Amino acid sequence: MKEYKLSNVFSLASGGGRSNADAVRVPKTSELVAKQIRNAIIRGELNDGDTLPAESHLISEFEVSRPTIREAIRILESEGLVTVARGARGGARISSPNYEMIERAAGITLQAQRVTIGDLYEMRTLIEPPAARLVAERNSEVAVPILRKFIEEEMAQIKERFAVSLLIAEFHRLLMELSGNKTLNVFSEALRALVDGHLSLSTRRRQEADVEFSQRQLRFGLKSHSRLVDLIEAKDGPGTEAHWRAHMVAAGEVWLAETGPETVVELLD
Repeated sequence: MKEYKLSNVFSLASGGGRSNADAVRVPKTSELVAKQIRNAIIRGELNDGDTLPAESHLISEFEVSRPTIREAIRILESEGLVTVARGARGGARISSPNYEMIERAAGITLQAQRVTIGDLYEMRTLIEPPAARLVAERNSEVAVPILRKFIEEEMAQIKERFAVSLLIAEFHRLLMELSGNKTLNVFSEALRALVDGHLSLSTRRRQEADVEFSQRQLRFGLKSHSRLVDLIEAKDGPGTEAHWRAHMVAAGEVWLAETGPETVVELLD
């Protein structure tokens, strides 16, 4: 196991000489310990799967009590940054930040806010077309073969209603990733489960209502995907953005018509 020096100097503000108006909340010692370990994870000094030093080592390292160390680990565990195994081979292992963490947090928050599917789709319509433009202007050479191959898979699965709905969702997510903008990609990943759930529900309802009509709609949508890739290949940023916005608006009329007023909370387990 690697050796880590986690206890960079940290101290509690005494607050001496401050008026009540200037008073600030002083973090608990356990929060400061958790912060030190959290920062080490973020900086890559602690990696996914690494085991934290033994409890006795941490007590000595930070010069704090056993309950303080245990509370710090509980804080990190609640944040998904540490998993604790019990037993002889137990211990606290690092879980590096990942998309599942923000996906879960976003899902819970949107459930609590009772956000509608219409609201979710409106947000996607605002951010996906500019992301597609970035793909055309910045990453055309890399993106085109990837997207064309993906469209081939969509066409091959077009009669498999659930499979193709997930592939369509993945195509949208892939566009965000290929934009090269990491923040956009994080937003996309945060909403991934919600988008997948919505598309699956909508596809199922459309095909249950009219299989032949649903197939025609899907083929029309995939032709639009191909047109998008043509524009990306031409490095036509404005044209790519305009086409994808029109696609999102038109597709939204279909997808939203099937799910109606359901809220996000009703699409999540």
